[in-house]
Amino acid sequence: MDNKRKKLIFLLISGICLVLCVAVLAVVLIVNNNKQDNINFVIEDTLPQGNNKQAKVILLGGQSNASGCSIETYLQKNVSAEKFAELKNGYDNIYINYYTSGNNISNGFVKTSTNQGEAGGHFGPEVGLAEKLHELYPNQIFFILKFAWGGTNLFEQWLSPSSQGKTGNLYHNFVRFVNQNMKYIKSKGYNAKIEGMCWMQGESDSFSTDHAIGYKNNLNNFIKDLRKDFKEYSAQDGIAFVDAYIANNPMFWVYCEMVNNSKKAVAESSELNVVIDTNAYGLVCDKEPEEKPDIPHYDSLSQRKLGNLFAEQLAQFL
Repeated sequence: MDNKRKKLIFLLISGICLVLCVAVLAVVLIVNNNKQDNINFVIEDTLPQGNNKQAKVILLGGQSNASGCSIETYLQKNVSAEKFAELKNGYDNIYINYYTSGNNISNGFVKTSTNQGEAGGHFGPEVGLAEKLHELYPNQIFFILKFAWGGTNLFEQWLSPSSQGKTGNLYHNFVRFVNQNMKYIKSKGYNAKIEGMCWMQGESDSFSTDHAIGYKNNLNNFIKDLRKDFKEYSAQDGIAFVDAYIANNPMFWVYCEMVNNSKKAVAESSELNVVIDTNAYGLVCDKEPEEKPDIPHYDSLSQRKLGNLFAEQLAQFL
């Protein structure tokens, strides 16, 4: 078979794969949209009395790479038994309340673990985030508030009030989730402030030119509105926003370069904004599971590294 024919076959297969990916995403969005309305958040009383102790709150949001689709068993294979036990058992100074689209929900504060992702046996950036925060601040209390929803975009579901269009139901619910948690934390006697937000999102906006072109403005407004809505709980210097690039994979995330360029421009617009170049750090999505890699989602060590990087960037604001 000549090279020209091979190239045509490759392009045809790539095109079919892209169409299938878009179709699957459309189905996911329809299902997710039906689940996003009228969420009833439950916060069980699990925290001890704070006695006016200082606590730092970190928000974690986005789509599936924030929710967490990395596989716990691969993490166990790739780290020492001692380190895996540490990551699985969590830390006495770091607690999380999480709500994911996969119905993996904590309904209150627990220690971070390796099974708090989109489903049981999966995890997100919270694992590496907690690991590095504990390493850097072993005596500081942290509360992580994770609200993440797979297959969602900033163009509609996460759209904030300052952007043109109907405010997204995920934005509304995220604000409700954070406010309810902050009221609970305060009621337990903690002197708690929101220090920063970690954002892993943009893949679903890379399928459409309209979404990708509008990403910069929508992200700017999203950050501005969050800082306004959470002003009551904000740290003195303001809420830091730590973003992350989506994978540089134009065969899958078609307009990834446009989305990442928007993230970079937004990061450069404020001293409180930062973006992590996940591609430069070598984060990958193409090794796990071994028999059929889950290309949209980070492999276990890359997911852990993403959390580490979030914590390292937050450290300049803490």
